[in-house]
Amino acid sequence: MTAVTVATAFLADDSPPADVVVMLGVGMLCYQFAIGTANDAVDALDDARNKPWKAIPRGLVSRRAASLLAAGFAGVGMVATAGLPFGAWLVGIAGLACGLVYDVQLKRTWLSWAPMALALPLVPVWVFLALEEWDPLLWWVFPLGALLGLGLHLANQAPDVPKESEMRGLAHRLGTEKAADLALVLVALAGVVACAVLIVDGAGTQAILAAGTVLLAGTMAGRSVRLFGPDGLFGLLASTSAALAVTFLSAVG
Repeated sequence: MTAVTVATAFLADDSPPADVVVMLGVGMLCYQFAIGTANDAVDALDDARNKPWKAIPRGLVSRRAASLLAAGFAGVGMVATAGLPFGAWLVGIAGLACGLVYDVQLKRTWLSWAPMALALPLVPVWVFLALEEWDPLLWWVFPLGALLGLGLHLANQAPDVPKESEMRGLAHRLGTEKAADLALVLVALAGVVACAVLIVDGAGTQAILAAGTVLLAGTMAGRSVRLFGPDGLFGLLASTSAALAVTFLSAVG
């Protein structure tokens, strides 16, 4: 996600200020470390049974130390991005909050999809606000990002459903097959919406590219698991989502 953030800066501005790019990159890296470390602290008991090779179950790091480390990463991220415009700084913190709420509260509930659906569109918003390159077309990243975020969440969770009987997430309630099918439908819907918005905006080239991206994903979806393993569909949809995002954001401005 750090690489995506930095790359987005160059979509927002051909020559973005180096200090802003550094703040965005360091901030995202710290926020991702904070979310990942907090997740390990929350999941310590489950990991002791299912993933004993991880640091906390092995005794390399205590649960308390992991929690403090997560707080430290979050604090460093907020300090590192304090030089951004205030609105952008708050958006970055909102993205961090989405990840932490998922870790602590929503991961095992039917609302487990919500943090990603909310956080994904915040990334381009954060970058464009930080570079003071806001454009009205960016309002569309909220519904598009929500569709992609929900789709990616379901595709990511679907293969693990049979192994996580204690979880009550949306994918677990739907079952592997229905979750995978819905994930594909949501990403396709995001593509259709993106094409419509781009056509109305006069960005015909980007609309054609977005349509081609979605059609390619649709033709490959049925074979993705057979070709690339259990996470094949997630990899395909993640790549498709990234391509759609780049195509859409290239029309901004």
